[in-house]
Amino acid sequence: MKKSSVISLVTLFLLLGLVGVSIFLWKPRAQDAVPPETTEEKQDDSPQIEQQKQDSDAQLEQEKPADAPPKKVPVSMEDALFIGDSRTVGLSEYSGIGGADFFANVGMSVYNIHKKPVSVPTVGKLTLDELLSQKKYGKIYLMLGINEVGYNFKQTVSKYRELLEFIEQKQPGAVVFLQANLHVTKKRSDTDEVVNNRAINQLNQEISKLADQKKIFYLDENILFDDAGGNLSTEKSADTAHLYAKYYIEWGNWIIDRTGVLLEGEGR
Repeated sequence: MKKSSVISLVTLFLLLGLVGVSIFLWKPRAQDAVPPETTEEKQDDSPQIEQQKQDSDAQLEQEKPADAPPKKVPVSMEDALFIGDSRTVGLSEYSGIGGADFFANVGMSVYNIHKKPVSVPTVGKLTLDELLSQKKYGKIYLMLGINEVGYNFKQTVSKYRELLEFIEQKQPGAVVFLQANLHVTKKRSDTDEVVNNRAINQLNQEISKLADQKKIFYLDENILFDDAGGNLSTEKSADTAHLYAKYYIEWGNWIIDRTGVLLEGEGR
């Protein structure tokens, strides 16, 4: 072989070698394969991902069922006295209010309340004066008026106020709850010239004015038993003026609940 041919071949191999080395050096390595801008995008996505996570957590928190309100400890009625007429007799017989004393009879009114002794279960037969003198009460519930609506209105209000003052004098540490008189049914109200809801509402309004919201509170249970017209619902009354027995349970539970709310509001 000629010398010139050998030189040409060597030169060719050298050129091919240089090309191969150049290609090898130019090929990007694996760790450099991701362009710089892609890495920056990942860094920019980090706050978005974190915000999405926070939004998701917040949504899950909102979707959690609301915590049940704390159960209220029922108000004890062991120190309670109920004074009243036939409606209060119904409370004593059907409401299920345990521990309370009931000084009540069918014909009781502010005009005769001091005259006759009443049989109080577990206590005995005694007058109101005797009862308030020998037992101490923390809560006294007074409901009178249905038997008085035929009397002179101003005189009735005056006698009611006197009775309240007497109770406060005998039981200075007691909280007094003045209960509204239950309405009668529309049929009874429209046909009875004496016992009607106009007269009952007038008396209830005057009774409510005696409440000072500190030691004397007014309770209007008519919201439980009235129809849309403000009359005792015929579906809840046995005789146009009194409740069916089952509704006295609702009334008793309402009294206990309202007592708890009112006394809690006064920090008792």
